[in-house]
Formats: sequence, structure tokens, C-alpha cells
Amino acid sequence: MTTYDAELPQESRTVVLRRALKNRDLSRALVAYLVFNIGEWASYIALLVWAYDRGGVRAASIIGLVQLIPAALLAPVAANLLGRMTRAGALTTGFVVQAAAFAACGTALLAHADYAVVAVTAALTAVSISFTRPVHNALLPEISDSTPELTAGNAASGTVEAAAVFLGPLLSGLLIVPLGPGGVLLVLAALTALVCVMCLFLTKVPRPRPTHGALPTSPTIRVVLRAPAARLLLLLVAAEYVLVGLVDILLVVLALDVLDMAQSGPGVLNSAMGVGAVVGAAMSVLLVGRPRLAPAVLAGAAVAGLPLAVAGFAEAVVVALALLALSGGGKVVLDVGLKSLVQRVLPDEQLTAVFGVTEAVMMTGIAAGTALAPVLVSLLGASGAFVAAGALLPVVALLAVPSMRRLDQHAVVPQAPLRRLSRVAFLSVLSGRVLERLARSARTVMVVAGETAIAEGEVGEDVYVIVSGRAAVTVAGEHVRDLGPGDFFGELALLRDVPRTATVRATTDLELDVLQRVPFLTAVLGTAESVLGAEESAKRYR
Repeated sequence: MTTYDAELPQESRTVVLRRALKNRDLSRALVAYLVFNIGEWASYIALLVWAYDRGGVRAASIIGLVQLIPAALLAPVAANLLGRMTRAGALTTGFVVQAAAFAACGTALLAHADYAVVAVTAALTAVSISFTRPVHNALLPEISDSTPELTAGNAASGTVEAAAVFLGPLLSGLLIVPLGPGGVLLVLAALTALVCVMCLFLTKVPRPRPTHGALPTSPTIRVVLRAPAARLLLLLVAAEYVLVGLVDILLVVLALDVLDMAQSGPGVLNSAMGVGAVVGAAMSVLLVGRPRLAPAVLAGAAVAGLPLAVAGFAEAVVVALALLALSGGGKVVLDVGLKSLVQRVLPDEQLTAVFGVTEAVMMTGIAAGTALAPVLVSLLGASGAFVAAGALLPVVALLAVPSMRRLDQHAVVPQAPLRRLSRVAFLSVLSGRVLERLARSARTVMVVAGETAIAEGEVGEDVYVIVSGRAAVTVAGEHVRDLGPGDFFGELALLRDVPRTATVRATTDLELDVLQRVPFLTAVLGTAESVLGAEESAKRYR
């Protein structure tokens, strides 16, 4: 395979951001994601307040586990089922289920139902919430017109998540006094129902049709986990959310035992991480247009972890706040960089499944970190526990550097093949990001003058675009036409699932871009215009 070093001029970050803001599908998805994140935080806090009033810390802990465990177990299963739908349809379905679960839980709370009944509806609420994040992350590549725009969408998603850390608890706090926890859940149900209506206007991209079984439309989790990008994502997410679970407990220790703060201290320290997350989300915009993301992922992991390692030794509250803000910002940069890297490399049809597994790993990691924190404090003391916690993510990221570099190399779009493919009429209607993925899958071959590139009647597996040289096309031995640079051949056998309809022989040495069956059909069959364009091009030569 030939490697092309020449690159097209990169668009400025401002141009990309301006175009992303004009993308209506992207705007709708981000508004929906904001409401989702607010609902996740507000519902969780409302239920904890209700449980604490009923039975203190023990009851609050139980209601948390009741939500966490079923959601962790069912998130991958739900993602696999939703992966069989269009992404827009899956997002709408998830919000419908979520609105119904909020309404059921809110009604149970207002009716003063038994603890067990509320616990069941709370578990259903948490399971429904686990539907949305994987589908959102899988939808962004589909509705983004280019790789830089996708990175901008991820940065915006990080901003939304950071903002919801404030807005969700704020909404819950404002509503819980006049309406009670049940009223909070019913308000969230109404907001989520409005989002359902908005999601109906998202563009519904059809799923590719399978041909010869070559296009699996619902890959199993086992298939997805064979991909190096998926394994890298899950490894780093596991380390990140073990750290999140550790921090939830360690900040209480830092506030009350180390810094001798008031009871509000843990909340103040957590808010510092939230402020840092907002700043980090804004900084992640700098990743837009960057061809390589591994350095950003590694830097994000380092900044997320190392300040925490030092925070346990802080003697002044202001120093601790600054260190925690740095950590919160690093976490967001890590999230945006890692997510963007995985979305660039993995096939679109695998994204819902892998992000569904990620959702389960996140919840499991938080639970593991929460359980591990007291052990670390007991063995190492408060400061030692912070050192161990802070070192976890950077060490895991360092171990993953070789894998990240390989994936980063694979994610780079070869500009010369991209330029050539964009000049093929029926491919030019594809979105920029789909065309970039097709260019990454292309390989270059040489055919010596006089040799046959494809033969009439054989099974077709590839499509060819002529880079240089000329070829002759014959049907049943009769010369039909000549081909030159920019022309393509071989597409009909794949589109119509028939043997080759013609023979193409090189009249001079040929250099060809080769598009394999699965990447080609995945790209083309998702767009009606490209299918019609290919058919019309073929008709002109019959």
C-alpha cells in the first residue's frame, strides 16, 4: 500500500466551528444531550435526597446501588438492540423510554409508594438513562460532515457534560423544595418528552443493506471487542472511572480530615473539579483539526491524574482547589481526545455496541473505585491514597502509548486518495467524513501493461479508480470503451451482486486505488444519491 504524504490545506478552526454551528442535526443532538445530562444528575440527586430522608446514609447507598448495578449489566445489551435501528431512531426510542421511566418513578414518589416499588422504578430510570450516551456518541460521526467537525461535536459534548454538573443539581435543588423529589422526576419526564419530539427531526440515515453477508449490521459485542481501538477505549475508561470512584470518597477525606473544612467542604472541592471541567471543555476545542490525537489523550490522562497525586499533601484550601480544577480539566480533554480517536478508527456500525460496553465499564469502575478508596486510606494513609489514585491513570495511559500511536497513524486521512475519490461523481455526494473513511481504507496497486485488471464473469470483490495509465473495456470480446485517469470500474458487480459484466485490460501500466467490498458498500449504500449516481454512470457506458 502506498503512503501519501501530501496534504490538502487544512481549514481554520474558526471555519470548522462556524460550519458545525450551522449543522442542524448536530445542534439538535447537543440540545438533547444537554437535557439528558441534566436529567441524569437531577434525577440521581432527587432520589438520593428521598432515600436519605427515608432511611439515612444506608438507604441512600442502597438506592445508588439499585440504580448502578442493573444499568451496568443491561447497558451493553440495550446498546446491541438499539444498534439494529437507525441512530436517530435509537436516540428517540431511548428518550421515549427515559421519559416513561421518569414519569413512573415520579408518580411512585408522589404516591408515597413502598421503598421497594420506588427502588424498582429508580432502577428502570437508571437503565433507561444508560441508553442515551452510547447512541449519542455513535450518532455524532454520522451527522458530522468531516473529521474536524466530529471533533468539534465531541468538544461541545464535553462542554455540555461539564455544564450539566452545575445545571442538573441546580435544577433539582430549585424544584425539590416546592415539588418534592417526585415533582422533580415529573418535570424531567416532561422535558425529556419535548426532546423526543425534537429528535424526530433528526436526519435518519438508513443502515447499509447486507450483501453476501459481508455487511453485518448489528455486530456482536464479542466482534467489537476484537478491535484494538475498542480495547484501548475500555482500558482507559476503566482506569478513568476507577479514579472517579476513588475521588468521590477521597475528597471527603481531604476536606474533613486533611484540610479540616466544614461539612460543605466535599461539595466545594467537587465544584472545583466542575469548574476545571468547563475550562477543559473549552480548551478541547483546540483539538479540532488536529490530525493526531494520541498526544492529547496522554496529556489529558497526565493532567487528570498527577494533580490529584499532589492534592493529598495540600495544606491550604486554595491550593487543593487549584489542583482539583486542573484534574477536572484534564479529564475532559482525555474524554474528548479518546472518544474522537475511537470514532475515527472504528467502523460506524460498531460504535453503538462499543459505547454501550463503555457505559457498563464506567459504572463498574466507579463502584470499584468507591470500594477501593477505604482500603487505600487504611493501608497508605490519606496522602498515600491520593498518590496511588493520581498515578493510576497516567501509568495506564503510558502503557497504552504504543497502541495509541498505531491507532493515530491509522486514523490519518491520506489526502491524495481522498482528493481523487472526491472527484468520482457518485462518491462526491458522500459526506466528507464518510469519504475520509473510504480513503483510509483504500490501497494502491499496479497493473502491468497487457495484464487483466478484472475479468468478465468472475466474482467481484473490489472497485477501482484509475490514478494513472489507460485501460480498455471489452464485453464478450468486443471493445466497448477506453478508460483513463479519474475513471472507475468494478462497481456494478458489488452494487448489483452479480459477476463481473466486463473485462478491463491495461493498455499501459496502471496505478489504481482499490476500494474493498465492505468499506465501499458501507459508504455507498448509506446514501441514495451515491447509489443512483453509480447506476447512472454505468448506464452511460452500456
